[in-house]
Amino acid sequence: MSLVENLRQQRQTPQALWLQFTTAYDSKHYSLYLFFEGKTDSTYYLPELRRWRKQREICQFICDGKEGVIAAYHDKRISQKISNWKNVLFFVDKDWDDSLNIIKIPQSNCFFVTEYYSFENYLVGPETIEMFWTDFYKLPQNEQLTEVIQNFQQGYNVFVKLIRPMMAWAIAQKKKETELALIANRKEKGLNLKNLNLNKVFEFDSDLKPLKREKGWENLKKACAFNHKLSYDNIKKELKKLKNLEPKQYIRGKFELWYLIHFLIYLTKILTTKNQTQRAMIKVQLTNENAIEMFSGKIPYPKSLTEFLKGNLS
Repeated sequence: MSLVENLRQQRQTPQALWLQFTTAYDSKHYSLYLFFEGKTDSTYYLPELRRWRKQREICQFICDGKEGVIAAYHDKRISQKISNWKNVLFFVDKDWDDSLNIIKIPQSNCFFVTEYYSFENYLVGPETIEMFWTDFYKLPQNEQLTEVIQNFQQGYNVFVKLIRPMMAWAIAQKKKETELALIANRKEKGLNLKNLNLNKVFEFDSDLKPLKREKGWENLKKACAFNHKLSYDNIKKELKKLKNLEPKQYIRGKFELWYLIHFLIYLTKILTTKNQTQRAMIKVQLTNENAIEMFSGKIPYPKSLTEFLKGNLS
């Protein structure tokens, strides 16, 4: 079989995760074996992991979600093969675990859990605006950049106020479905936020600040596919809790990333118009699909990740 045919076969018929691992694992070679929820998680973490690998080969395994990563850790076909756990690392998002307490993450030194909802939250902030301004727009750090960052932060604060009630509603929905599942002793059809397109919930004004669309709430509930009847008190209770938390702990990372991407897309349109005194010369088109790849490795990683890698790979 040729190399091309072999690669095509691997792409079309993926092996079971445990089989992938046991085939790749070699106790005589100090390679890094990394388990991720999905491909975008791998894209985010790998630039930093390469800085720590010290010439070690990297073998990565995509686990199809958080539960898949945890299942891989508990899989005896995998664990019985491991002779040194320090070079076998697992990466998961915290999500709403503090609020829902549904998924139990192993208390292990080889598990990295985000402090925020997900890794995407780490990419959203003034540092990303500054990086995009200098690296992609090729513009100098000046008063205009300072003004743009201030505008971004003001818009972000508006975004937080708009989306907080939606996150409170979603958490209340999740709690309700868990409660019903326990009563009925069966798994309820879960709330699905993956289908939610925030373009149908929010829009931007001329000052790059988000606004809720007229039918934003209706579009939210329709897209989420499942809607338990909740009392106002249920949502109000969750909303009160969220107000005491840092927004990045409860706002879904992909939603924060949506705000950042669309802020930059609108900013790009402004900076590339002919009547601008300072025109941006950007050759790469930012999209929802390539944003993580464009940002990863260019924004400082959290201290918690540094400490995690230091403890395992130093």
